[in-house]
Amino acid sequence: MHRLFAKLFLIVVLILFITPRTTSAMPEIFPFDQLKSGMVGKAYTVVDGSGKIENFDVKIIGLTDEGKGSKRVIMAQASGEVINRTGGILQGMSGSPVYIDGKLVGALAAVLKEMDPCAVFITPIEDMIELWSLPDPKAQVNRFKVEKIFEEKKSDAQNKVEEVGTFYVSGFDQSGLNFLQRELGLANLQSPPTKAERGVKFDATLEPGSALGVAIIYGDFSLGATGTVTAVDGKKILAFGHSFTHGGNVNFFMTDASVIGSVSGATGNGVKLAGIGHIIGRVNQDRESGVAGILGTFPAVVPITVTVKDNALNKQETYNATIAYNESLVPKLGASVVYTALSKMADTLAESTVEIDFNVKTNAVSSGEIIRKNMFYNASDVGQVAVLELMQALNLVCSNTKEESNIFGVDVNISFDTERRTASIVSVTPEKKFVKPGETINLTVELQPYRKPTEKVIMPYTVPLTAHQGNLSLEIHGGALVPSNQNQNAGISPDSNKSYEDRIKDFLKAGKNNQLVVEVGGLNEARTEKQIRREIAQAKKIQARLKKEGKTFKKADSKIDTKYIIDNVGRTTLSVEKV
Repeated sequence: MHRLFAKLFLIVVLILFITPRTTSAMPEIFPFDQLKSGMVGKAYTVVDGSGKIENFDVKIIGLTDEGKGSKRVIMAQASGEVINRTGGILQGMSGSPVYIDGKLVGALAAVLKEMDPCAVFITPIEDMIELWSLPDPKAQVNRFKVEKIFEEKKSDAQNKVEEVGTFYVSGFDQSGLNFLQRELGLANLQSPPTKAERGVKFDATLEPGSALGVAIIYGDFSLGATGTVTAVDGKKILAFGHSFTHGGNVNFFMTDASVIGSVSGATGNGVKLAGIGHIIGRVNQDRESGVAGILGTFPAVVPITVTVKDNALNKQETYNATIAYNESLVPKLGASVVYTALSKMADTLAESTVEIDFNVKTNAVSSGEIIRKNMFYNASDVGQVAVLELMQALNLVCSNTKEESNIFGVDVNISFDTERRTASIVSVTPEKKFVKPGETINLTVELQPYRKPTEKVIMPYTVPLTAHQGNLSLEIHGGALVPSNQNQNAGISPDSNKSYEDRIKDFLKAGKNNQLVVEVGGLNEARTEKQIRREIAQAKKIQARLKKEGKTFKKADSKIDTKYIIDNVGRTTLSVEKV
């Protein structure tokens, strides 16, 4: 009996040591300087919807090491049943681990496009492991800053080395895709049919050869890329074998990925169809040699909700997306999400009028909110005009030079009509011609809406306390139009000496397209110190008189909302009497 137990124990031990196991420990490394031409190994990846990790043969054919910081590259030839089935190396195979004699050599990273789809370039694992030891300051703060992120790479070479990867988007229509490409300077954006579960997994596991996703936008709209896991060491992950955006220390979503299948392509243009899935961690390094991340930790984010209403059809849709926080990206990505939501809801954005109001929740202002509402019209594509103020607001928040300002969320409400809602000022008539400084009168503004009967708007106006005796020229215009009295050469940029807080205040106070604004017209002339003292004395005299009479000086608002976008300037003249 004891002998039987001893034999069974020995069999169990042998099974434990002999049977291949999926572990989270880093395997032994095959050093770059020990590799030689002719060595044969195996690469591991997923190529179909089964999710099964398969392998194919890889034969080393050469090494390059130019030194002085140049990227080391291993050249190899892929072969085997999997490669025959796929027609060569596919986009999405980047990161596939290569082993020789059970030791990890590196990750598939690129192919020689338009020459041989089976000729591959491998990034040595020694270069990738360095990513785990790089500083990660973006993990220590609430909000993060990334300098240059996207750089469109152009080349006229007919045959070139191309990374085995591409950017994938979902939820974007063609107009939204075009907007995204233009704003971010991206090429090679694809929107393949994919299917993947969404959500968050707090205890996900990965193994070398598994499909992996990296995303910047997640939700109803997504922007990211899929590739393959190269190595796992506990919670630490290495993948891709090349950069995603070459952003350095970054703050991106790490996701699992579902492979649907693969499409063979001539001369290295095949692709592995995959979609980003559950959020499983954070990618914190995006470098030349690959991407690195940590399972179970998650990036700081900006949630954005966009509600779009079609007034003509009385229908409404709400879209939700989450943007991985990067100061240089949030403004453009936020605008892209809003533009696409509007584009998808409307049959056309030409000859349309849009009302948009947004609320940026942030600690950049004491109120905790930047709220703005405006109306836009454009004959060709009103959406591109309508999102500019949101982009401007987000840029303002992200441009604080003293400290990082948090963005806790963005809510956007849009309503649109497929008609032109503009109006021109026909005339401006004051209720009285002769006025005194500090007096408030009504101006009747006659508007001519586009292809509709004229309408009249009553607008109160307060004569400035400092108004001189004589004629006072007034300009009434749309809030977005620049009146002549602002066309001055002050010698410096209007914002050059303004604080961060004042620039946000100026943005919030800026006139709106559908407002009537009244201002003193004519060019401002330089005033002497004597004239300024006289104006101040006059203002104090009037205020003292009002106080004696038990009255309080109250200036009427110089702006009033209308139902139309005002597209021109009207003028009138008052006669100011002596105080």
